[in-house]
This record gives sequence, structure tokens and C-alpha cells, in this order.
Amino acid sequence: MKPKLNINEDFICRIWEGGDAYYSSLVTDSNEDVEVINHGKRNYDAGPDYRDAKVKIGGKIYTGDIEVHRDFKNWAEHSHPKDRRYNSVILHVVMWDSEERTPPKLRIKRDLPSVVLANHLTSSIHEIWQDIISMPSDKFRLPCFEYNHLAEEPVITDWLQKLAVDRLKLRAERIHNRLQELSGSKDVISKSKAVWEQVLYEFVFEALGFSKNKEQMLKLAGNLPLKLFAKHSSGNVTGIQAMLYGGGGLLFDVRVKDGFIDKIKSFWRELEPKLRIPVMERSSWNFFRQRPQNFPTLRLAYGSQIIHKLLKDELFKKIIDIFSSPAFSVKSAVKELESLFEPGYDEYWQSHYDLGKRSKGKNILGGKQRISDIIINVILPFVSVYSQTFDRQAIKENAVELFNEFRIRPDNNITRVITAQLLKTKNIKLNTPAMEQGVIQLYNFYCTRENCGKCDIGKHVFEKKGYDYKIIYY
Repeated sequence: MKPKLNINEDFICRIWEGGDAYYSSLVTDSNEDVEVINHGKRNYDAGPDYRDAKVKIGGKIYTGDIEVHRDFKNWAEHSHPKDRRYNSVILHVVMWDSEERTPPKLRIKRDLPSVVLANHLTSSIHEIWQDIISMPSDKFRLPCFEYNHLAEEPVITDWLQKLAVDRLKLRAERIHNRLQELSGSKDVISKSKAVWEQVLYEFVFEALGFSKNKEQMLKLAGNLPLKLFAKHSSGNVTGIQAMLYGGGGLLFDVRVKDGFIDKIKSFWRELEPKLRIPVMERSSWNFFRQRPQNFPTLRLAYGSQIIHKLLKDELFKKIIDIFSSPAFSVKSAVKELESLFEPGYDEYWQSHYDLGKRSKGKNILGGKQRISDIIINVILPFVSVYSQTFDRQAIKENAVELFNEFRIRPDNNITRVITAQLLKTKNIKLNTPAMEQGVIQLYNFYCTRENCGKCDIGKHVFEKKGYDYKIIYY
């Protein structure tokens, strides 16, 4: 596996500490099984990255230190073979394999086993990256943290507004590319309603997957296009759910007996041979370390209602009509959009979080925050692409107005970090989609990648103070 992201050792350490959430079935380069009993305590001073770790290698338990690197050559590059402090290392953890693998050598004559994390990841490196940067550790610090109080408010505001536009364009470009793909052309986007509805469905499903299951949701939407639901679901939500849970592999080995499960299982057994689609595995979905309210089973229950609205209630047309209205206002548009995506009553899934497993309370299939996220992350870039494709300037202007004026109260790990470490002493409010998206773009593409030299805030701060490199702790 070759590197896909320019990640540093602090990020790799977060993967190492994440354990079962990110990797499983570790083996050494000499093919011995590795069981991590204790990952060790992070060392931020000189010497190995982790102290007092305990691992079982090939059936034997070892206690000592662990060193983490990007790849094998870093061991020699960092002069560890000559350093006595590394004599206590019991395991060498690298992210990537190397074509010319050089075994690590200790000052004392002892073999040091290595583990290549990339060979044992349970999710893509991109998924793990998104998960980690969306949940910064308590030690995370912006590279400009000590000096950004010097940044002037207009510099910050102007930069965030530019980044907001960049982020909207980035999302719109993905939608545009998918429309081209389904249109079978790199130059012309189909004006077929079916193509546009399919893309809307796919990106709404991706948004419903959160960071843990968005790739799985997108894959399932691709495996089960809307035209199959139109033909085979019997036109009701239960039939749609049977196809989603069946196609998603979530009915496999479900032995609980209840009326709902029996019904969708029977529907799926009859339908599966006709569909001829790839069926996903239940193990590909992430349930671990998630609140039951965020389980993919509940996300799909909500998604089934959106599919039904696309097929039976002209959801796509109604969205476009909202942004086309001559009497458009942000307040009324938001109210109408929230109404379109408001979930209906679902007797089974409002009392269950998984097949056969009852919830303690009543589930909310699509809360206000989730609907707001869909509006910001899917609907706005979607209608932007629509306005450009069909040359509807009024739609574009209305979408931009909503982006800049819709009042929200973002509350996520990223906005909390930026507020605490950049905006705490500033009179800058993150109360619109544009400001929230600008902050996310800043964090994802500049702060976590140490691109201070390309960031207007970073350049402004370090020009005043003199550049001082800071390590980012993920």
C-alpha cells in the first residue's frame, strides 16, 4: 500500500492508540501474531514514542517501549541504531511498507520486530483521516496557536469567506463529476430528471453516513439505484427498507423473530435473485464506538423515507421550486426545506436501533441538526450545479444568499477547536453556513496539514512574529 496522504507521526500515533477502531489482526514482518495488551504511554520528550507498553508477540509477552514511524527507512534516518535510549524498544510500528525494507537495528544485538499498520487497517486511510481530524485530541494545537492573537479580524474574516467559497465549490465539483459520470460524457451533463434524482439520492445518503459510514452509504446507493426501487419496492417504505437492509448485508445471520423482520426477509429473499446486485457484508458497516442513534440501521430507515419522497412526492422538483421562487427568502426557504426532509412516523425504527434490538427511548430518525447538515452540505452545492447547468442565475443567487445568511449554531469538534484557539478574543461569530464551512476548510486543508505558508492567517501572524514551527498533536 502506497501513501495516499502526507501524514505525520502524530497522526500515525493516533491510529496506533485507536486500536480496534482502526486496525485488527496485527502480524510482524516475520509473520508472528501480535496482540496489544497495553499501547503504552505517549512520550513527548526525547526517546521512543511510547513507554511502558505490553504486547504479546508469537505467544510471548514483552514489556517495554514502542517507536512509531512513517516507514522503515525512518529508523536509520533518525539515528536510532546508535542511541541507547532505543534499546528498550520491543516493537517498531510503521504506517507504510517499503520496497527496500531495511530491518531496524538496535545498539544492542537483539532483533526488533516491525508491524506495518497499513496492512491491517479496517477502514480506508481517508476514512481514518476524516475520523481523527474531526475528533482532535485534548493536546491538539493550531500551528499558530501561540501567536494568532496578533491576527486582525478583517484578515480572519476575509480568509474564512474565501475558504467558504472554496469548500462550496469543492462539494459542487464532486456533484458535477458524478453527474458527468452518469451522463456518460465529460462535456455534457444530462438534463434527465432521473440522472439528477439519482445523484441527489447518492449524496444525501453519503451525508447520512456521518464520518463512520459515508463511504458505505454511498456504495449502497450506487449498488441500488433509484430505478430499482421504482420497479421492485412495491412503492412503499417497507419494501424500500427490505432492499436497503438486504443489499447492505444487514439481514445476514439475523435470527430474531418478529413481524417486521420476517416481512422484510421474505421480501428480500424473493427479490434478491431478480436484482443481481453486489450484496455488501454486515462487517463492512461501522457500529463500533457509535451511539445507537447513529447506527447505520437507523440512518437507512431515514434514508428509506427520502427515497420514497424522491419516487412518490417530487422531492427533487420541490427543492428546485423553493430556490426558483420569485418570493424567495432565507427564512421561508429553510422552513420549507426542513419540512421536506422531516422524517415521518416509523413504528419499528422509532423503537429499535438495530434489527431485533429495542431502544430505551424513542428514536429521532432525522433531527434538526442532521437536516441542517443535508441542506448545507448537499442541497446548496447541488442547486449551485443545477443553476449553472441550466443557466438559472436566480437559483444561484438564492443559494448564495442562504449560504451567507442562514442562521445556525454549529457545535462540532472542529468549530470548538477554532473558536477556542483562534476566535476566542475576536468578535467573529460562526453563525452562518459560510462561516462554519470556512472554518472546516481552514482546519482540514491548512491547520492539520501545517500549510501555514499558504494560509492568509498564518502568513499574517508569522510575518508579524517571525516563523516558529510548532508540532501539531492530533
